Amino acid sequence: MISFVVCAFNEEKYIKATVDTIYKSVNNVEFIEKFEIIIVNDGSDDLTEKNIQELKSDFKNITYCKNQKNLGIGASIKKGLEQVKYSKFMLLPGGNDIHADAIISTLKHFHSSDLVMPYPINTEDRSKFRNIVSKIYSLIYLICFDCCVNYINGTSIFPTEKVKNFKLNSNRHGIIAEIVTKLLYTDITYCEVPVYYKFPTKLRKTVTIKNLADVTISFMKLFIEMKIRNKNKVLRISKRKNIY
Repeated sequence: MISFVVCAFNEEKYIKATVDTIYKSVNNVEFIEKFEIIIVNDGSDDLTEKNIQELKSDFKNITYCKNQKNLGIGASIKKGLEQVKYSKFMLLPGGNDIHADAIISTLKHFHSSDLVMPYPINTEDRSKFRNIVSKIYSLIYLICFDCCVNYINGTSIFPTEKVKNFKLNSNRHGIIAEIVTKLLYTDITYCEVPVYYKFPTKLRKTVTIKNLADVTISFMKLFIEMKIRNKNKVLRISKRKNIY
C-alpha cells in the first residue's frame, strides 16, 4: 500500500496524464494492491482544478486539496502529507515529468528499504546548467551533512510516520533535501535505484529568487538545527541496503 502525493501548479495540460502514468506504473507492480493519489492544487489559475475534479469523479482513490494561492511545492507537500494514510508515500510532480518506467523501477524496490531513492543515469539529457546546479547542491549537502547520495532531490518513496514527525521548514524546493537529510539521521535503511528520467516537458522556472531564498533559508535552519543546537544529539545512523 502506498500513497502518491502530486503537487500541481497550472498543470491543466498534464495532470490527467500524470494520473494515467501512476495507474500504469502500479498495474506493472503486482504486489501493490492498494494505493491512493493525493493531488494538491497549489493555487492554479488555469483549468487544473476543473481537470482534477473530473479525475476525482472517475477515480475513487483520488483525494483533492487546494491552496487558495500559490504557496510553493514545499507548502503543498506538507498539505498533502496531512492526508496520507498509508505507511509509505511517493512524491511526484503534476507535470507528468517522471516516466512510468522510472516509477516502476522505484516501486519494485518498495520492500527493499525504508527510503527508496531513484537517481537519473541519463544526465546527458539534462541541460549543462541544471547538471551543474544539481551537482553543486548535492556537494553542499555532502560536505555539511555527509549526505553521500546520488540525487538528494529525487522523487523518492518515504516512510510516512517518520516524515510526519519532522518539523519541516521549507515551503518551496528545499523541502525534499530537508526530508532526506533528516531521514538519513534516523534509524532507517535506504537504497538508491538507477532510473532513466524523462526531464520536464515544459519550461519550469525552478531557479527563481523565491526558490533560491527558500533553499538558502531552509538550509541555514537545517544546519543550525542539526549541527549547532543538536550537535551532540544528532548522529547519522541510517544504513544503506545493497539492492543488487
